[in-house]
Amino acid sequence: MTRVFVTGVRLQLLQLMRSGFDISAMLVWPIIFASIAFYLLDAKESPRLLFAASLGTAVMMMWAQVVVGAGGALDNQRVFGTLELLVGAPVPLVTLIAPIMIASGAFGVYGLVVTIVWGRLLFGIPITIVHPLAFAVSIPACIVAIGLLGLITAATFVLYRSAFALGVAMQYPVFIATGLLVPLSVLPAWVGPVSWLLAPTWGFRAIKAAALGGSPWPAIGMCAVVSVAYLAIALVCLAFFERLARSRASLRLA
Repeated sequence: MTRVFVTGVRLQLLQLMRSGFDISAMLVWPIIFASIAFYLLDAKESPRLLFAASLGTAVMMMWAQVVVGAGGALDNQRVFGTLELLVGAPVPLVTLIAPIMIASGAFGVYGLVVTIVWGRLLFGIPITIVHPLAFAVSIPACIVAIGLLGLITAATFVLYRSAFALGVAMQYPVFIATGLLVPLSVLPAWVGPVSWLLAPTWGFRAIKAAALGGSPWPAIGMCAVVSVAYLAIALVCLAFFERLARSRASLRLA
């Protein structure tokens, strides 16, 4: 199964890197999101705040790529007629769909590079990493956590005939609930506990603390904790929705 997983990640990354839609989206949207954040903050005297905004933009792009890109990937497999082959393969379905999610999250590193370079060239933001080792660990921890959260939604993607549309609809609720779009302090109090259940919250906190100073290891540990929880939930959801999709014969396009 390990070989299947590694091969799946590699193939999905190759497909993403050859997709004009995904490449252009990963180059354009981080610049748009980062520029809007920089001008809204208007924090010319606080480069740390602008750097934090660029890191938040990168995490947003990771989540967007997972839910939209992975949803589009599954839609494409429906069109190509290969989704039935994936579900019918003699290996657990999770080892075939998880690589799509993890690779999509890893592809979001493009967004991290683009936002940092854009902020440096246009706004002169100094790029200083306080804890380089923790920063290097926090990025894959964030990718895995976000990818496994996407794996839960992928269970619905298997059942739902328009996975791409569902992925688009799931972007902004998570952006808002995790404090990436607006501060949690201006939202109702009940949103705070909800954000603790979502991977982008801990991924952003880990990357931000590693880059700007602080204690990133607790947030990295929480990324690991929620990753394990997501995997357990995803296994149950995938098994349930796979049986449901088989019984409804809904794997093909209507």
